Amino acid sequence: MESCSRVAFLGAKKVGKTCLITQLLKKSVPTKYSPTIETMFRYDIQTAEDSFTKLEILDTAGNFEFPNMLKKAVRSCHAFVLVFDLSNPKQTFEEIEMLRQLIIEEKGTEYAPIIVIGNKKDLVYGQDSVDNNILDAIVSIDWGCPYITTSAICKVNISDVYTVVCKELKIKIKHSSDVNGNSGNTTKHGVKHRRLSFSAFKRRMLVL
Repeated sequence: MESCSRVAFLGAKKVGKTCLITQLLKKSVPTKYSPTIETMFRYDIQTAEDSFTKLEILDTAGNFEFPNMLKKAVRSCHAFVLVFDLSNPKQTFEEIEMLRQLIIEEKGTEYAPIIVIGNKKDLVYGQDSVDNNILDAIVSIDWGCPYITTSAICKVNISDVYTVVCKELKIKIKHSSDVNGNSGNTTKHGVKHRRLSFSAFKRRMLVL
């Protein structure tokens, strides 16, 4: 029986969660901004043991617009990628601080790895800035979480996100493969995604 792991991408609006996911899975980014309610991406990845494991990526709404849905998503996921905007760190990093606390409260003693991503690196000059060093220390030392700086638009460190997520979930990926199936047969059924329509969203909110 194949195993399945679910990862949620969480963060404020317009920090680039959807762009990171689509760059990771499809090597492209959306041409225009469209607010996300909830989208699930599913794909199969080949492991080092030549078997397949299912990985689901949940793209969520920004901010705490739908708190019940957010809590339900947190309870259903095995790992979390918290995304903030390097060009607007004060507001967007505060958001992931609150999200981290929510994850701790909802998951309790259950192990749930958290990866922190500072996106939009292309808009910040000098990666080794004082602000970034402080944020790196908070995440890496105080929180004990992996920290990656990325640019979804410029395709910077995107593969690192995939590698770290798999490592934190203890998925031993085939060395020559990546999430896009570049080894030739990494993806067994291809990438599938399901976007939550507004009508489906309203029906779900009635039962939360």
